[in-house]
Amino acid sequence: MKSITDILKSIFNNIQSILIVVLVIVIFLMRECGGGHKDCDDKIDTTIVETVKWDTLRISEITYVPKWRTKIIREYDTIPADVDTMGILKDYYATYFYTDTLLIDTIGNIVINDTVTENMIVSRTPKLSIVIPTKTDKITITKYVNNREFYYGFGIQGSVSQMNFLGGDLLYKTKKNTAYGLSFGINQNFAPVLGGRMYWKIGK
Repeated sequence: MKSITDILKSIFNNIQSILIVVLVIVIFLMRECGGGHKDCDDKIDTTIVETVKWDTLRISEITYVPKWRTKIIREYDTIPADVDTMGILKDYYATYFYTDTLLIDTIGNIVINDTVTENMIVSRTPKLSIVIPTKTDKITITKYVNNREFYYGFGIQGSVSQMNFLGGDLLYKTKKNTAYGLSFGINQNFAPVLGGRMYWKIGK
């Protein structure tokens, strides 16, 4: 039966061996992206976002009377139909209100309100509703797409009747998109256990 001293010596020797292995792995990781390797340079993804400020164009509402430019008079010898003189006079003195909307591409519209009586436009009021771009700002967003990254976790491994590993995991991703995992823990006999893994990125 081993004494406590022998057990401690065995554990110390195991830890010493583990530390040497860890040191070798650290040196290897440091050398991988050393010497100015082009794959280890920071790859930058730059995105330019344009923001447009829209202002509403406002003008004073002016009511005016349009002037006619051409007048056509037709003379008839006979009237081709029965005429309701009273109806014509009522329609002549009646007041009509017309509204017309004119679209201006995609920036707005003009609404024209006309008042018509006695066969004339007695008033016209245009209403403008237009938005125009007045200022454009450019925002540059810079992202580093292949930074070094570290991850830490906790794991357990074994079968139903036996625990092979219980401890922590450290994952390191290099700028070359290669990942290395290092785990350190104990087994069911409380003996130190060291594990290592390597990962390569698949696809983009």
